[in-house]
Amino acid sequence: MTAASLFVELKRRNVHRAAMFYAAAAWLLVQIATQVFPFFDIPNETVRVVVIAVVIGFPFAMLFSWFYEWTPQGIKLESEIDRSESVTRQTGKALDRWIIAVLALAVVLLLTDRLLLNKPSARTADKSIAVLPFVSFSSEVENGFFSDGLSEEILNSLARIDGMRVVGRTSSFQFKGKDEDLREVGRKLDVAHLLEGSVRRDGDHVRITAQLIRAADGIHLWSSTYDRTLNDVLAVQFDIAEQVAGALNIVMDEAQRARMAQDGVRSVDAFIAYQKGLKRYDDAHDAEHSRDAIDGLSQANVEFDKATTLEPEFAQAYFMAADRYNHILLADDRPREERLDAQRQAMRLYGLVAEHSHDAQQRLLALVERQMLSDDWHGLAEQIDAALKQTGCRNPDWLPVFASAFGYTRLIEDLGRRTSACDPLNRINYNSRVRAALAAGQGQQALDIIAAYEQSRGGVPVRNATHVLALTMLGRFNDARAELGTIPLRDESRYKAEVILGAATGESAPALLARLQTIDRSQSIYKFWSNADAVAAAVLGDRAEVNRRAAALDAQPAGPFLLAVLGTDCLCGAPFDLDATPNFKARLAESGLHWPPPSVIAYPTQTQATRP
Repeated sequence: MTAASLFVELKRRNVHRAAMFYAAAAWLLVQIATQVFPFFDIPNETVRVVVIAVVIGFPFAMLFSWFYEWTPQGIKLESEIDRSESVTRQTGKALDRWIIAVLALAVVLLLTDRLLLNKPSARTADKSIAVLPFVSFSSEVENGFFSDGLSEEILNSLARIDGMRVVGRTSSFQFKGKDEDLREVGRKLDVAHLLEGSVRRDGDHVRITAQLIRAADGIHLWSSTYDRTLNDVLAVQFDIAEQVAGALNIVMDEAQRARMAQDGVRSVDAFIAYQKGLKRYDDAHDAEHSRDAIDGLSQANVEFDKATTLEPEFAQAYFMAADRYNHILLADDRPREERLDAQRQAMRLYGLVAEHSHDAQQRLLALVERQMLSDDWHGLAEQIDAALKQTGCRNPDWLPVFASAFGYTRLIEDLGRRTSACDPLNRINYNSRVRAALAAGQGQQALDIIAAYEQSRGGVPVRNATHVLALTMLGRFNDARAELGTIPLRDESRYKAEVILGAATGESAPALLARLQTIDRSQSIYKFWSNADAVAAAVLGDRAEVNRRAAALDAQPAGPFLLAVLGTDCLCGAPFDLDATPNFKARLAESGLHWPPPSVIAYPTQTQATRP
């Protein structure tokens, strides 16, 4: 049989139409598998089986269409049909109709996929992405920090691309070392795409792999492998960022490339030191890993200082280092000379952040944090207003706690919601929002924020004192007592919550204080007991005692800052008389800040309390 006669015979037997129908139907089936299966949690292995099956089935389908014919009496062998009775033309027309129908269904599926199935949520855009920490395939601990640093630098490079929403490090790094389904990771982080990879370092040689994945179905959109030396790592992170942008149809201009190069950390050793500092910083704030927060933060600052020595314009490292000095100011076991030095050092570091940061929001936040600690509050109200309204995804340090005492709840919540969109699993941001709501007497809003955070964590409950305070504020005393029992007794926040709950339920002040004297205060990692005792005196109505304690705080370095924190923590309106705190009074007069707080929070009494 010649090629020409073979082609004629293929047409006569409708093999070409069968091929078209099979290809269209197979494509439709694969699209259904890839687009619909993930929404019913059907594993990706099933999708692979479907794809393999349709590929293997193609030659068998063609052989079937060669040997068999579709007739009004059913399917028959072609060789057994009299050609004078053959209905191949009618069969061809029927196949044409089926091909059109399948293609129409394919168009409907494509439109559904575009408009519904892959439509982002209210906060998720097609250009949203989370950079998961790259896996280190090297045994040395040092190389794990190298991988983390590389991951964060890629994240920062992507964040500088206009039109892209990039989830913050705090949220994306919570999945480090966890073998979690990527669709679930995408849901928790509310992103359409994930970037993951691995790093294998051997001396100065590095092999880096990176993959861009669509979160809805796990489909790989781009991948690449780089074999480089350490000196070329900076170029690799820029190339990965550009390739990802291109895969997401984002066109970068030279200005964006220049901004990425200007802002990136150029020293590999600097970002390794910074990652070490972050690990020690996190451990310092965790009672399971720390016995003294300031000692832990001192170890973190060794690494932050190393990072800024190698990279003098490393603004974020300066910002993180400042927290140690805030803790020294708030702790009650530090001599005055150390407190004075801490005030100077914190202000110096915030100044360096403002000097070197290329981010307008971070500059404003740093300037406000510095002025809060200073002895000059002129124009502070306007500075706070501007910093809280500035767009961006930066997290403040102590600003939300400070500003909550002066009625900035709405702006703090607005900033917190914006930050949650960028960094949905950031615990500090949620805690700041809750504390601001409580300071304004908005107990239900506080519970709503806590519930949203728990939902973002996959239903993992939040166990802390703010939950107790919100329940107490709503008169849900039994629930508050149950929640209180989940908080370690050594924690100052537990102490303050117990005082507030005890006062609300009518427990006598002497009995309450006597019971709480059994707490071993040396077990606290923060040593904020001066603040806790002042809160207790204010809540229990001992005005003389709280004025005495407030006067002592007022005379400390950064005393007005300490009293603002007390005002937020007390949840009792103005906890002290201004005449007892002349330094605070003078700073208020020049600041434009509102005092006393907008309202005194009236807790329900035991008899008034009702449970919803």
